[in-house]
Amino acid sequence: MINKDKISRVLVYDTNGKLLISTKSVFFPKDFFRIKGKDLVMLKGADFPLISKGEKIDVVVEYINGTRVKYETTVDLCTEYQINFHVGQGEVLEERRRSFKVSVDFDALSPFYIRGEEMYAFDDPIMLHFVNINLGGVYFSSSSEFEAGDHVMLNFLDGEMQLLAEILRVQKNDEGKIDGYGCRFLDINQTQEERLARFIFDCQVLERERRKAKESIFK
Repeated sequence: MINKDKISRVLVYDTNGKLLISTKSVFFPKDFFRIKGKDLVMLKGADFPLISKGEKIDVVVEYINGTRVKYETTVDLCTEYQINFHVGQGEVLEERRRSFKVSVDFDALSPFYIRGEEMYAFDDPIMLHFVNINLGGVYFSSSSEFEAGDHVMLNFLDGEMQLLAEILRVQKNDEGKIDGYGCRFLDINQTQEERLARFIFDCQVLERERRKAKESIFK
């Protein structure tokens, strides 16, 4: 069944893969004809294509953490302003947006971290150095030592982003010393995700410009 929390967008496709509807206006009205194991979903918008009752559609629900779940269903009701359908068990799709990462080179701050049930605040925020980042997480180095499972508060982009990240991997070099930490972001909201997406896009543009400039030197 659908996870009703933190939905960022819902897309509706026909059986040939043509996109019919894309909207952020998702509702879960009272279901007077409840079907066991399924949720009634209502999408609202304008100029929706008219789809016949009972027609098969594919519905992709996107969540703010990057997860995408596909449901196969049929139309219950459709007008130019609204479409209703039921969904049951879905298929988790590959998280393409989260997997793309860009190399970065800037510092962030951390005022505290959480280990188990305890929170540990630093006397002064410590410096972290970001090495690469994507919509799902970040890899950073630090003079302070953390453990896998620690939750570290990250403050970056001049204070615009304040995110809690869970350390998934402690990376060590050939000498056994800690090189850095691979983390995933926790509870990132839609506004933060959109800001991070813009930053990643800007990094891509700058990287392409650097490559072009470098190539022009050697021509």
